[in-house]
Amino acid sequence: MPTNKKEGLIFGISMCLIMVFFMGLLNISIHLSGFNLNSIKTAIIAFPVTFIIAFILENVVIGKINHILLEKFVDKSDSKNAYILFNCFFIVTLMSLVMTIIGGFLGGDNAQTIFNEFFIRWPRNFCAAFFLNILVAGPISRAILRAIQSKNNMAEDSVLANENND
Repeated sequence: MPTNKKEGLIFGISMCLIMVFFMGLLNISIHLSGFNLNSIKTAIIAFPVTFIIAFILENVVIGKINHILLEKFVDKSDSKNAYILFNCFFIVTLMSLVMTIIGGFLGGDNAQTIFNEFFIRWPRNFCAAFFLNILVAGPISRAILRAIQSKNNMAEDSVLANENND
């Protein structure tokens, strides 16, 4: 897990990039009646705005609520995997609820349509986002983070070795 703000930012960006792109592609493909070149182009066009909204939302609102929930449900003696699972569950639940609504508006739906289809869209989005987070985005983002931390540790070891040689 991230050990400082820089690592936290890199981890958050990589998670958000993966989640926003693939969840957007899923919903656009469903809206356009299938996965095709048009749905990919539309997902790419919609990505920057959706990414900015999701990243700000997660860091300003959802992340704070998630932190409160983690303090209530995860103890320091719990395993790292328990922390990861609860973190994923809370983030995915909250983000999928909010982004199902925002995504509907971004997709051009009116409030009535969003309300009428919410209980069809949100469970689908939750399930897709949960498994995407657990099986793809989380492992890739943690691998990126481990690589950065490993590189930083090697650089620190090199500096310490140079200091000891002097």
